[in-house]
This record gives sequence, C-alpha cells and structure tokens, in this order.
Amino acid sequence: MARAAILTIIVVTLLLAFHVDDAIELPVRDVALSMLPSRPAQATVVIAIDEQSLRDVGRWPWSRTQLAEIINRAVDAGARSVVLDILLPESAPGDDRLAQALRRNPSVVACVLDEHGRWLLPTPSIREAATPAHGNFELDHDGIVRRFATTKQSGELSLAALSVEASGRPVAVGRTIAPMFRSRPRSIPVLSAGGRDRPLLRDKIVFIGLTANGLGDRFLTPVSTTPDPGVTVHAAATESILRGEQVREPPPILAGGAAGLTVASLIRVRKSRRLTFSVALGLALLIAAGGLLLLGLTGFAVPFVVLLWSILIAAATIEAIRMSATITRLTIHRTQEAESKRVLAHELKTPIASMRGLSQLLAGFDLSDEERRRVASLLESEAGKLQSMVTGLLDLERLPLRDFEASSSVIDLGAVVAARVEFLRASSDRTLTVSNAPGVLIRADAALIDRVVDNLVGNAMKYTSSLIAVTVRRRGAEGVLEVEDRGSGIDEAERARIFDRFFRGSAAAGTEGLGLGLSLVAEVARWHGGSASVHSATESGSLFRVAFPLAPAVAKAGAM
Repeated sequence: MARAAILTIIVVTLLLAFHVDDAIELPVRDVALSMLPSRPAQATVVIAIDEQSLRDVGRWPWSRTQLAEIINRAVDAGARSVVLDILLPESAPGDDRLAQALRRNPSVVACVLDEHGRWLLPTPSIREAATPAHGNFELDHDGIVRRFATTKQSGELSLAALSVEASGRPVAVGRTIAPMFRSRPRSIPVLSAGGRDRPLLRDKIVFIGLTANGLGDRFLTPVSTTPDPGVTVHAAATESILRGEQVREPPPILAGGAAGLTVASLIRVRKSRRLTFSVALGLALLIAAGGLLLLGLTGFAVPFVVLLWSILIAAATIEAIRMSATITRLTIHRTQEAESKRVLAHELKTPIASMRGLSQLLAGFDLSDEERRRVASLLESEAGKLQSMVTGLLDLERLPLRDFEASSSVIDLGAVVAARVEFLRASSDRTLTVSNAPGVLIRADAALIDRVVDNLVGNAMKYTSSLIAVTVRRRGAEGVLEVEDRGSGIDEAERARIFDRFFRGSAAAGTEGLGLGLSLVAEVARWHGGSASVHSATESGSLFRVAFPLAPAVAKAGAM
C-alpha cells in the first residue's frame, strides 16, 4: 500500500511540475470555470468602435481629434480613468489634442511587443500624457487566453500589463496572472463610440477599443463560446484583478500528496469490491463537487483530471489484482480438487480392497469361530475407516452451505474450550493446560468449536508426549484459540499446504489419519469469518492459531 501511494505521489508531482497534463487538465478547468455563476461588471465600461459608430462617424482609422473627443466626453461623464486600447505608434495630426485629453484623467495607453521582440510604443507626446502598458496576451497551445504576464520587458523598458495598470493594484513583477473571468467579456457594458450619451460612466474605468468585425484582435477565453474583442477581454481581466478572482494552481507536491491519499484510501478497502466501488465513487464526487466549490470560493484549481485518473487507475488495478487472485484461487482450487479426487480414489482403494478380500475370505473358506471373529473385526475396522473418510468429506462439503445466523449464537470461547479440554484430559494421560482470558465472546456454533479443539489437540497428541498448551485470548477485534505442542514441528515448506485436504506432512509418516482433520479446522474458521494458521512454537514444536471475529457488541466496545 505504501509503495503504491508513494509512486502515485511521485508520478503526479512530476506530471504537474512539467505541465504534462495541461492538454487535458486546462479544458476541464475551463468547463469548471464556465459552470461558476457569472457576476456583473462593477468597475469597467467599454466604449466600442463598433459597426454602428463606423456608420455614424466614418470609416476607420479615425483622426486623433475624434479620439480626443471620445475621451473628453468620457471624462466629462465622470469616468475614474481611461484606458486607450488602440495602438498609436506613428505621429499624426491631432496628437497634441489627444495628449491634452489623456492628461485630464489617469490614463493608460496600449502598446505591444512585435514579432521581433521590439516595443511598438505610442508617440512621445501621447506616452508622456498617459501610462504605457503592454496589451500582449499569452495564448496556450489551443489558442485560448488563460493567463498573461504582469510585466514584460524588452531591452531596458519593462511595462505592466494593460489590465494591471487599469486596476491600479500592485502586483509582483514577472509573475503570471490567470483571471477567472467571473465577469464574462460579453457581459461588460458596451457603449457605441458614435453615440453622444454617456450613461453609467461615473467612477468607472473606461476602456476605448475596437470591436467591429475585421478591426482589432479577437480572443477565446475559458468562458467564451466565440472569440471576444481584445478590449472586452482586457476589461473582464481587470474585473477579476479588482475582485481578487484569480486561478491559483496548487504546488505539484500538494496535489501529488492528495493523489497518494486517494490511492491509499482505495487500497485500504480493496478486499471488498462493493466498498472499493463506493469509496472510488465517493472520492470522484468529492473531487468534482469539492473542486468546483473550492475553485468558486478561493480560485484554488484542483487538478481534476489527474486526481480522477488516479482513482480510476487505482480502482482498475485493484480490480485486476482481485480478478488475478480469483483466477489463481480457481486454478489452485481446481488443481487441489483434481489432486483430492486422485488421493481420495487412492485412499478409498485400500479399505475397499481390504473389505473385498475379507468378504471373500468369509464367503470362500470354512473358518473357525475364532478366525471368523478376527476377520469380522478387521472388516469392521476397514468399514470404520471408510465411514470416517466419507463423513469427513461430507462435513467439509456441507459446512459452507449452512446458514451462519441460524446455526450460531454468542458463546464464551474460553468457557467452551475449557470444557472440551477438560473432557479430553479425562480420557487421556497427556498433560493439557488451559489459559483463558475472560469475556472472549464470539458468535459461533459451539459444536464446531468442540471439533476444532478435538482436531487440534488430537493432532498435537500424535506428535508429542510432552506438554500441550491451549490458550484463549483476545487480539484486537478477534478471539484467538492457540494450541502449542513440543513435538518435532512442521517443515516450513509444508506449512502452506498443511490445511489442504488429504495432505499429510513428512512428520505424519507412521501415524494414522486421512489428512482431513486440519482441513476441517480451516473450513470451520472460514465459515465463522476467521482464519487458521500454523507457526513455529517458542521453543520447539508447532503453534496452531485459529482466529474468530468477536461478537459485534464486544468488538465495538473494545474499539471504544
């Protein structure tokens, strides 16, 4: 689990650090931004050189005097400041009139870096009257404007971005701003430059720019359905800066850590397909809904795609491992089943052949009474072996089909085990000790617990003549039964198969048995929701351990 989580953290951190995921992540983030409720523009208005104004005033370009008149009307209407988003790199008649109009209010005038990295600056008189600012947008690989540089430098001249200068807010030099565009470019109030009325301009930042088709640049933003005029994009970006609505990407290591935690959460519940699916779905919904809420409230951009892919890959990997384990179990089961059938056929042969021979002896020969009784006794013994084998197999096959709730009740494991050991002690000369922790309550079939004790203690008696220690204790949410002997022990290579049907280890040579007793122990443990295992004893011999889940009320009390 730790390795998978750490690997996820490393991979996700590297993906985000080198922006490998941008091709998918950015469009998804655009969708999230477009889902956020839009907000009306509060600080900006655009005076647009649009189709109507071209009909009213005349074809573009207009004279500098006409531009000065537009600025003067805006200032007279109470504009807080003026942003002239029009490139004026060449001198022309009327520059003085335009400069005079720009001096009436705090003013910003646009300039850009050309393809050679040189500034296209306004004429000197205009540059002295207004603050020059760069109007360059940063286009991503898909041509969408999602960010722009707070400042740009060429040679010795460094200029702030147009929307930064328009907002009047201080920003760090050389940083990148990613506006959220909660005020959509198309929602910015637009007045035609040809009109005489100037409502809604008091205390507004007035942008003057080109919106007519064929004039000026148009750009797509994360919230645009069609390209918007650059002047409205600048105005919308200014609204975002004034309200502090900027997209903030988390440090890659933080997002990597979140991805690692999601993977660790899924791995922790991997044993249950339903729980794995529920947790994966819950995490996906949390990322989608929580990420959208976080983006809207704080501008914090959750890497949706990377986190969702982490969940999907983790869930798919867990399912693949589960399917692989299932196939492996089925393969092993089939192999074991074939081996069991082979062994069963072999084991059945011996008593059946003996019984047949003894029957022929009784039927074909004139035996004395003493010989007849001896043959009958042998026949009964072989029949008993055959019956024991068939009964053991039937018990193993029938147990998984029993209704656990109907067949079980809450019992004191220590009391049941102590009573059974006392019975075995009375019928044997072996030394049996019992150590019981009080209150180890489990939900179980008491008769099956007796058989587990019989098989484990009986198995220990076969291989040791010394002390056999039986212990019942509590371990976490489990009740544990342990039987420890001081025999020769079980070879480590044989422990993995010791609970298989008909398997008998090398230490079993020369002892009676069919190899079904420990199989029944393991099956009983599984039926109760527990497990059976074998370990090396502290000094020598073997330690058999069977764990049962505590009764729900007891387990809950222990957890508290």
